[in-house]
Amino acid sequence: MGLFESLDFSSNELTDTIPWQLTSLTFLETLNLSVNNFSGAIPQERKFNTFSNDSFLGNLALCGFPMTKKCRNDEKKTREVDDVDNEDWFKWKIIVMGYGAGLVCGLSRGYIVFTTRKPWRCVKFLEGAQQKLIK
Repeated sequence: MGLFESLDFSSNELTDTIPWQLTSLTFLETLNLSVNNFSGAIPQERKFNTFSNDSFLGNLALCGFPMTKKCRNDEKKTREVDDVDNEDWFKWKIIVMGYGAGLVCGLSRGYIVFTTRKPWRCVKFLEGAQQKLIK
């Protein structure tokens, strides 16, 4: 994602903050987010600080450059908090996926062992693996 030259999301009744992922569109020459309900600070990364005030008109709760309304400190920190939340969510997602996969494998193995009524194979395998680890 980086080959867009023009992006027009005007008059779509979009809400919340401007997604910071839009800053990764490095080839973007024109952006129109006017007449929506965006709030918070306008991202300042990459090309975002080159867009004119017209790109953001009609979003009364937006603040920061190029708008004349200055941001309070808590509005500027919104992006930083969102980044941390996204990173934490990604880490937990990996942990839960690993736990789920282990649980499925363990339950499947237990089901197979006890339905075939040959748990000695499992015991023999585990004893062999334990002996290899000890050596």
